[in-house]
Amino acid sequence: MPAIEEMVLVLFPNAKLRNLPYDVFFIAERSGMPIGFCHLRMRDDRCYISGLGVLAHYREHGFGTALMREALAYADKHGARVTYLKVRALNTASKLYLSLGFFEKRMGETLVLVRKRPS
Repeated sequence: MPAIEEMVLVLFPNAKLRNLPYDVFFIAERSGMPIGFCHLRMRDDRCYISGLGVLAHYREHGFGTALMREALAYADKHGARVTYLKVRALNTASKLYLSLGFFEKRMGETLVLVRKRPS
């Protein structure tokens, strides 16, 4: 957990990491060092992606995509009918999320992205 907490602070300096008992973390590593993470929270038949981040030097190499695919596969396997993700409207990662089956619900400057489990 300390490595994840450090990475969250670097990537999201204003974030408060709350780790609940039903949270799941996926970690991307390079040479044994964590370089990215995906944090999800399962509640009944819903999944909430609480955070996804890759250190700047490792972006644009597929690590974020791989993390999201693992997280979505986990959510699907564990019965999530719907997966939610909040993202700023100007976040360039929105294209990634849309390519993975999310659709937009805009709420001001925040996008709430929703993905229904494939049939």
